[in-house]
Amino acid sequence: MAINSAQDEPRVVEESNALDKLRYPTIQLDPAGLPLIPQPTTSPYDPLNYPNWLKYIILALVSMLAFLATLNVAIINPAVVPLSAEFGIAHVTGTYQTTIAIGTSSLGPLLFTPLANIYGRRPIYLISVLIGFASAVGSASAKSYGTLILARAINGFGPSAALALGAGTVVDLFYVHQRGKAMGVFTLMLTNGAHLAPIVGGYVARDRGWRWCFWTGAILNGAFFVVCLFLMPETLFDRPRDSRMHAAISDRLTSESNDDDEKPAVQMADKSSKPESVSGQGQPHYVSYQPPPLTLNTYLNRLWFWDLERPPTRKLKPTDFAIKPLSMLKYPSVAFPALYYAVTYGFASIEPALTLATIFTDLYGFDTVRNGLANGVSLLVGASLGELFSGPVTDWMMQRARARALRRARGKKVGEGEEDMDEEAMVPAEVRLQGIWTGAITVPVGLLIYGVTVHYETTFIAPCIGMVLYSYSCGDCYRERSNDVSQCFNFFRQVFGLTLGFYSIPFGEKVGYQWSFTFFLLLCVVTFLPIVALMFYGEKWRKRLGQPKAY
Repeated sequence: MAINSAQDEPRVVEESNALDKLRYPTIQLDPAGLPLIPQPTTSPYDPLNYPNWLKYIILALVSMLAFLATLNVAIINPAVVPLSAEFGIAHVTGTYQTTIAIGTSSLGPLLFTPLANIYGRRPIYLISVLIGFASAVGSASAKSYGTLILARAINGFGPSAALALGAGTVVDLFYVHQRGKAMGVFTLMLTNGAHLAPIVGGYVARDRGWRWCFWTGAILNGAFFVVCLFLMPETLFDRPRDSRMHAAISDRLTSESNDDDEKPAVQMADKSSKPESVSGQGQPHYVSYQPPPLTLNTYLNRLWFWDLERPPTRKLKPTDFAIKPLSMLKYPSVAFPALYYAVTYGFASIEPALTLATIFTDLYGFDTVRNGLANGVSLLVGASLGELFSGPVTDWMMQRARARALRRARGKKVGEGEEDMDEEAMVPAEVRLQGIWTGAITVPVGLLIYGVTVHYETTFIAPCIGMVLYSYSCGDCYRERSNDVSQCFNFFRQVFGLTLGFYSIPFGEKVGYQWSFTFFLLLCVVTFLPIVALMFYGEKWRKRLGQPKAY
């Protein structure tokens, strides 16, 4: 009998290990030995399991779609003067077709995002870029200014899906420790689409006429529709939530903050011992992450025109459109940054795009090419510098905040009301706001330089330097991953930008550009004051208001 027991022992251990793996979560670790956040599933349809080359292709395509969305709106800006001449309208009136496109681009995400959250990201991206193609063709072929206004309204509305869905796609594809760089690429492309557009549009308008600005947009949209058709698989995936998983991850992260070098080992069960408790559930299994292979059948499944893996629990409700996303504005941590972002981005990017061609043509006699270069190069340099510097600064601040949070976590036991603690939750979200300080200084200074130098008609280099300074801030604005919050930010930004085209030039001509831009910089300062309050009291306000209800 003893011999039989000895022979049966390996089988008992193996069965016990298998049973433990069913009871207790298996935590996937990255090469550094830290838990991956979020945890990938074993499903081949999980975008976290996609190979890196495919993730980077999807990121590049999504970034280019966001680039095209802003390029579509801004590419005509340096050619406003010849456009107005052809239709026999005032130059300021000629900018209204751009302001209309900016306004409708605030509405697109309110329609497209709920649909993408139910039926998948891929079909919405494809429909969006197809609308961009058709509306660009309509804009190029318009025979009257009224027809152009209608086509431009659709041109702003259709391609705007990428503005709100891009951040969600980054979250679909990348782990927390990878999202910073990925989001930086996406934001850089989104921001600079409107800045590169005038450079392209200036040369195209000079050589081929203003209508070819829209034909160029149509060609680019059509080309990327074909590319996305074959190289952009679905990324929407319903990830299960497991409180045991969160507890185990939190335990692993807390152990990293201890002075000793002990780390939880992979649980090896035997018949004489029981797994140790983590949140009352048992010891998890820690394993190195090995993604399942991507097969051709899996890839073709994710290339379908809608999400074939959509569960029946995913249902569309009328309140998903506009009501639920904009209800996030009742939280100060959303409303205050959204307002400041709208004012800052409006004056730093949208305002010069709408007014520069008119002002520089009148003051300096610029043609379409020089208008495009003055607008595009200035904003491109400023925004790119902002992105390049804001990323490392924000990463450094978050790293320092994580270190402090981990030190506070020493000695804490998992399972005492902290089951949902993870690496990000331990760091107050308000830490990210510290990155706005640079922009809070450069925006008012740049606006003042631009307004004063334009008023006194100095060399065009001076207002261009002002544009570089205030566009530097675009990369420092508060970043949020939530789709709903992203919609709030986009809505505020585009609606505020819509108004600028109607009053900026008339206001400057009436009171003087030095005073109008002084008023603009005061608006930036006033809207920054609530951000300062958030830095000190934001965490307390969030805890008092509680978390918004999940969908």
